[in-house]
Amino acid sequence: MTLQFESSMQNLVYQMDAGTGRKVIQAVLFALFAFAMAALYTFTNFQGLKDARAMEEAQLARNFAVQGRLTTQCVRPLSMWRVAERSPNGSAALPAHPDLLHPPLWPAVLAGAFRAGGLPQSGAAAIELVHGWDYVPVGLNHFFTALSSLLVWLLGRKLFDRRVGALSAGAFLISDLVWRQSLLGTDLALAGFFSLAAVYAALLAVELPAGVGPQQEQGPAWRWLAPLVLASALTAAAFLTRYAAGCIGILVFLFIGVSRRRRPWAKACLYAVLAALLVAPWLARNAAASGNPLGLVFHEMLADTYLFPGDSLARSIRPEMPDAGAALYYVQLKMIANLRAFFAEGFGFGGVGILLGLFSAMFFHRFVRPSSRALRWCILPAGAVLILSASAFGRESLRALAIFWPLAIPYGWAFFLVLLDRLQFEMRVFAAVALGAVMILTGLPLLLNVLPPRTGLPYPPYSARIIASVASVVEPGEVLVTDMPWAMAWYGDRTSILLPKNIDGFYEIDGKHQPIALAYFTMVTRDKPWVRGLSDPSAPEYSWYQVFAVGKVPINFPLTHGRFVAGSEQLILADRPRW
Repeated sequence: MTLQFESSMQNLVYQMDAGTGRKVIQAVLFALFAFAMAALYTFTNFQGLKDARAMEEAQLARNFAVQGRLTTQCVRPLSMWRVAERSPNGSAALPAHPDLLHPPLWPAVLAGAFRAGGLPQSGAAAIELVHGWDYVPVGLNHFFTALSSLLVWLLGRKLFDRRVGALSAGAFLISDLVWRQSLLGTDLALAGFFSLAAVYAALLAVELPAGVGPQQEQGPAWRWLAPLVLASALTAAAFLTRYAAGCIGILVFLFIGVSRRRRPWAKACLYAVLAALLVAPWLARNAAASGNPLGLVFHEMLADTYLFPGDSLARSIRPEMPDAGAALYYVQLKMIANLRAFFAEGFGFGGVGILLGLFSAMFFHRFVRPSSRALRWCILPAGAVLILSASAFGRESLRALAIFWPLAIPYGWAFFLVLLDRLQFEMRVFAAVALGAVMILTGLPLLLNVLPPRTGLPYPPYSARIIASVASVVEPGEVLVTDMPWAMAWYGDRTSILLPKNIDGFYEIDGKHQPIALAYFTMVTRDKPWVRGLSDPSAPEYSWYQVFAVGKVPINFPLTHGRFVAGSEQLILADRPRW
């Protein structure tokens, strides 16, 4: 018995030191570190959702959880126009209006979290400063960010070695860019997870067994077909999470095409066809609802051009669309202006630290592993396409460029380790100090952002308490217009139409599509430049300025009862006394 006990103890000690137990301990410590970073960044930087896209996706998820369909309570006049044109009876389908701007996967995943924790209760007056359900999309983002860090470790280990994998995962978890994007509560974390998983699956598909050359490929077909199909599914999932993330498909397609497999371009085409088949049903749904496979996405290219300054296109109920030549010309002007702005801002990578420089310098070094050499060159065209497409759509689209940052981290560390090996320090401590210095410089932006003071509340303009109070005077089946419908839809649970471009658009919606019960004006409109945006007769908000500031309400205007909210900062106009 004594010998058996001693043998068991020795086996346990061995497992804890070098076997399965050691791996379990490392995994637990890794998970605790990821949780600690998420908790630290959230506690010091989060006091409620501030991103319009995050609120709009959150209300989409709630509607999906309740109805099982992707309908929106944040309605744009432009969307009403497109849906009414495709409808047999000219109906804009209010209040069950189909969403034409967002892909479905993130709302579906978020709806699952809502169902697991109970449906969000909105529309009643709230007492907390931060809406409790705002933490759900942020927490879910942090979960997928932690999973992405695991993929970064696997990619670093697969492309180089265990040391690069461990350093890359650590640098990813202390990157301010990663947690800043995760804290937004949008679809970026899930899109990044699917993108990294697609690249890893493609890497498994193109890696040849040891000792088998490209002209002598052997073994069962499933060894490359299974990961290739998985890569197609993950690429489709990335696209259906965020359209811009579909650029990862360019990277994977090129990577498979230049691999050392037999008939690589045939396999790359098979990958592309499978991914296209998976996204086809969603594209057909959009085409049926709006006449365009991507809904209103291409209309967004004309937004904020000389033809449609600011958000005037989304607020137009019957816009005069230009011909193709004029549209292309003005979109080109917009792209050039945005590219100048993106370049001045470092293409969104201003706070990633020293690893970006190491990644850039890495292209002058030739790695031994063929997959490592091929993948880095495939990143460039995919990133260039994403930057060009972002310049056509706007700064919001540029955020998706962050999905390429986790791919750059392993290359930066691998190149730095090559430099250390070539310097040949006599004392090993110098190499350790150099590694620590690079890691500290990588995490320095995050350190500065978690130091006090805390970031302020999202008001102005977003306050869950004020918005819920305004929503409480609107019946569930009624519709209102406001300059921040995404916030009213999420916090107030009321169908909200984006404030039309002018009062004539209001009359058309009220008389033809849906009676308007209330108009809600916030600082989004009232804080615009006084002359250029409001009081000048040629200003875009002049007709509304006459209503909410001058008091010149047209005789036949249906909203005849007004009340200030939050002191005199906000104003509501109603069809009858509702308070």
